[in-house]
Amino acid sequence: MRVLLDLDDDTAVMIRQLTCTEPGCPPVETVVAVLPMQGEARRWTLHRPADEITEDDLRAVLLTDPPH
Repeated sequence: MRVLLDLDDDTAVMIRQLTCTEPGCPPVETVVAVLPMQGEARRWTLHRPADEITEDDLRAVLLTDPPH
């Protein structure tokens, strides 16, 4: 995410893998959050384990899913 979004060193990137308990949700999801020192935080959810996410997956979510 840091490279894809050209983030500076002061912007935190947090990745959390969570168990999804909502009906119809895959059993595991990964949330990627970008937390700049100034400006609004952005968050994306990918419905797969973190170790299965590729750079192409990240690129696709950036193009198709507006941040939350």
